[in-house]
Amino acid sequence: MELLSLEIDRKDNIKYYNLINILTDLEDENISIMLDTHNNGYDKIVYSIKNIERKAESLEIITKKINNVIKEYMILKCYEYLEESYFYFEEQEVDNIKKNIYENINNDLKTYLIFKNKIKEYLEEYDTINIYGFIKFRLKFIIAYVEQIVEKCIDDHLIKKEYYNFINILKYFSDDESSNKNIINIIYKNKKLQIYDENMRKISIVTDVEFSEELEPSEIVYDESIINLIITISPKQIILHLPNEDEEVDQTTKNTIDIINKLFVDRIKFCTSCEYCKT
Repeated sequence: MELLSLEIDRKDNIKYYNLINILTDLEDENISIMLDTHNNGYDKIVYSIKNIERKAESLEIITKKINNVIKEYMILKCYEYLEESYFYFEEQEVDNIKKNIYENINNDLKTYLIFKNKIKEYLEEYDTINIYGFIKFRLKFIIAYVEQIVEKCIDDHLIKKEYYNFINILKYFSDDESSNKNIINIIYKNKKLQIYDENMRKISIVTDVEFSEELEPSEIVYDESIINLIITISPKQIILHLPNEDEEVDQTTKNTIDIINKLFVDRIKFCTSCEYCKT
């Protein structure tokens, strides 16, 4: 029994052979596939099923494949928009943004379900679907979505770039200081990070050095006093007593811990089970 057929324009922006591979790569004994080549610029993939009782299941499988083609189309459109509108980014930056775009689109469950429902609605009325026509007329919002995805991924890239620049500047200060304490302990207590010496005596957060004043304004929210103090002390070893998994930690503390970890990666040791971690 013929189930449905897909029309594919060889001039579609989706890479033709990649599209064919996606739509014909089915591991289901109930579905047979025939590729019908025409001289009018269109090819047709015809899906037939052996067991009519599995019609709904077979349609679900094919719908997923069509959905994957739409995702490939969006990824390609995002790449084109990025390269045309943001040509001034360096090659490595473009590669990083493209990777982010790919991950965002493939992890966007909400949009995936919207496409899936649109495809199902269409197949309830028709048994032939032209891939490009379906995208162009039934999914008009894709163009706006593509621009939003690219803008979001560029923003993410710039924030990450700013963050690593920020870390590198802090590293300059931390490496510049001579160590005057062997060990310090950092403990999350009373909903904030506190610093103790190797004998577990609390170190007061008093320092005349404000490294943050040397930095450009940043959107990164962190505990400046903790970072300033650790850089001033510049210990040979840091024992970071991590909060319990069930303990709620605010974003400022998370950011501060992440910065400490990146700044002192060769000096840091994590602890999760001592008496100070549990109190």
